[in-house]
Amino acid sequence: MGKVILLGAGASKSYSESKSGVKMPIAIDFFETFRSLDISANSWVLIGNLLNYISKFRKINLEDFSNFNEDIEQLHSEIQSKLYKKLKSSKDLLSNPDNIIYLKAYNELTFLFVSVINEVQNGPISEAHLNLAKQLSNEDSIITFNWDTLMDRALNEVTEWSADSGYFRVPNMVYRDEWSDPIENESLNKFPMLLKLHGSSNWLTSYTVPKNGKLELTQEISAEQFFVYENNIKPFSCHAGRYMEDYEDFSYGYYPPNLPVKGKSTPEGMLFVSSRLKSPFMEEGKANSQGLVSMPLIIPPVKNKEYDQFGDLFSSLWGEAKKRLIEAEEIYIIGYSFPETDYRSSELFKSAFINRTDMPNITIINPSPEFIEERFLFEFGITKDKLTVIKGYFNDKTVL
Repeated sequence: MGKVILLGAGASKSYSESKSGVKMPIAIDFFETFRSLDISANSWVLIGNLLNYISKFRKINLEDFSNFNEDIEQLHSEIQSKLYKKLKSSKDLLSNPDNIIYLKAYNELTFLFVSVINEVQNGPISEAHLNLAKQLSNEDSIITFNWDTLMDRALNEVTEWSADSGYFRVPNMVYRDEWSDPIENESLNKFPMLLKLHGSSNWLTSYTVPKNGKLELTQEISAEQFFVYENNIKPFSCHAGRYMEDYEDFSYGYYPPNLPVKGKSTPEGMLFVSSRLKSPFMEEGKANSQGLVSMPLIIPPVKNKEYDQFGDLFSSLWGEAKKRLIEAEEIYIIGYSFPETDYRSSELFKSAFINRTDMPNITIINPSPEFIEERFLFEFGITKDKLTVIKGYFNDKTVL
């Protein structure tokens, strides 16, 4: 097999052509980035329960949110920990007002996280990612922990890659101005494969509700079945009709399109009732609202990542990533620093290298590569003669 390219946050940070004028955030500057975007003043972008959580449990005055710069991974992990503890111990989670704050703040952070990504990636196709895509062959693959669609758009532009089969797992349906079945591809060897191990900002699933001590999807179909948004011309159906326009392909406003599937039926003897209060301070949506309410399908930046919530979707993606790392002749590490807290990525490499019969050539491209180099030498067992280190940033001049 050919090359494997591993993309980390540093690869996305290179994008500077956003209409918003800002770059992709990292964990420690996420809220600062959010406040610099127009969506921070949009009443459709929900942060009310997040603010309630910060105010009640962090004892921070709401007027001080303009200076709030918490690491989003720490905050999201903290809220998740409290939520899942209550899920396991409470028979009726929603009977306690604090539990409702945990649940809604957790979901708001997921939507907010993806919304910021969509705002920043909303612009011309990334020149750096286009340059990378042009250097790939049909035998190559990209493994990424990033949620953005910068690589997706570049591959879609200059290769035979498509959202129908380019993610290895075929989606249930693809949205191209309407929901349609994915186009069958007779050969998966016509384009590089894109393996997104933490999901994607344009992957969609149904909303989650607390049930049986965990969060469950409301879709009637199986949990591993997901949907992909690619583009639209006319407004799409979404929650409360709150469609937002002027987004490039593979990006959408705060609310993604509703799904064309049924929700789970209620238990016998029960009736599901849904209502939404109109706010005098919020503009009403003008688009359709038919379909099952959707939300982004990502593994959010939390310490305890709930991969199993989506059936075997992520286990199969990680399994394919391992297979390609075992078979690759060359591996490029671009903008990824192997943080110690993300132990699963380290285990992925260790497991793959143990199962190899030979040692691949490794190239590290990073402005601060010293720590990564040490890990490959002393933890992953790569010898110096197989390791090339390029101290620099990923850009449109990067050559593999």
